[in-house]
Amino acid sequence: MPTKNIFAGFGARSEFVNLIYSELMKREFVSYADILALYCGRPKGYYDRIACNSETGYGELKKAFPEILKALEKACPGCIENNGQSKGKAYRYIGSDDDPLSEERKAVVQKSVEDYVSFCKASAGILPASWFSAFFENTQLLLDTKREAEDGVLHIRTGLEQNLTNIELLPVFNKAITDKKVLRFSYQRFGQEPFELIFHPQYLKEYNGRWFVFGEANREPYQAYNVPLDRIVGDVTIVEGVEYIPAPKGFYQVFFNNIIGVTHEKDAIIEQVVIRTKTEYQHGLLLTKPLHHSQRVILPFGEHEDGCYGEVALTIEPNRELRGKILAYGQYLEVMQPISLRKQLKDVLEKQIMQYSQKLNW
Repeated sequence: MPTKNIFAGFGARSEFVNLIYSELMKREFVSYADILALYCGRPKGYYDRIACNSETGYGELKKAFPEILKALEKACPGCIENNGQSKGKAYRYIGSDDDPLSEERKAVVQKSVEDYVSFCKASAGILPASWFSAFFENTQLLLDTKREAEDGVLHIRTGLEQNLTNIELLPVFNKAITDKKVLRFSYQRFGQEPFELIFHPQYLKEYNGRWFVFGEANREPYQAYNVPLDRIVGDVTIVEGVEYIPAPKGFYQVFFNNIIGVTHEKDAIIEQVVIRTKTEYQHGLLLTKPLHHSQRVILPFGEHEDGCYGEVALTIEPNRELRGKILAYGQYLEVMQPISLRKQLKDVLEKQIMQYSQKLNW
């Protein structure tokens, strides 16, 4: 029976295997705590004062580390030494080969590429047809995919409608960002006349089935100017002789970190939003499909003095996208704080009740 390739697989164990191997190849002492700190984005020495075993992923690390050491010893006997400590034990690679498991790694990379190509073919129902065609133009992959689509054998599809206005501009903007090119196009807001923009595209984001491009523009707001692709009219052309303005490193990660969607509303601040769940099912649904990455349970669902409910909290900047998500759950969610957000939702609901009440009186 062939030996299993330790680099094969996916998830935390696979990530740890690759991370441990890369660190050992630096020929420096490496401990469990060092690897966990890298994996979790902690500073070196962080786990000198905090127990590793309380961290998510530690169980997979405990499996991965011995696997790598065993594989290295098998490939190069005597190539691993330890620091001789019982607490804080660390290991160092001292073999003569700078990449002793290169064949195993190459085999996994090749298999990953083959799997990705297979997925691309199957995912023609996920990617917009125009985008898929743009990236795989004149390839056998595109020809095979079209034939399989005609034969009805594709088996992956998204529920989002991908036949959107200007969806074919996605690869155009993606390439402009990669190549650092300045673009010129006309932008027409709803119900207004179009105007020309000189635009430095920096970031693409999809929200709720709609694509947006963010970048530097020649009109306010200059930074993080937001253009929905479906609002672009006419041709998109490259502007020569204008130096491209890149986004500061990490800018958009920070820009989107504390909001849902794409909107920063005027005078909005980051605050704690407490949401009460009214059924156990909805509580469980919020746990599996959180509204925001900051979401945490502050009160498990159960019987309380004033009723049966649970509560979650978000650290977020309230905006219309957050309000829309909450309203979509209907009577099953209730915002408890802040009062300002609670009042905004109350105003919306009162207007809806008035609209439906009027129709009932017809």
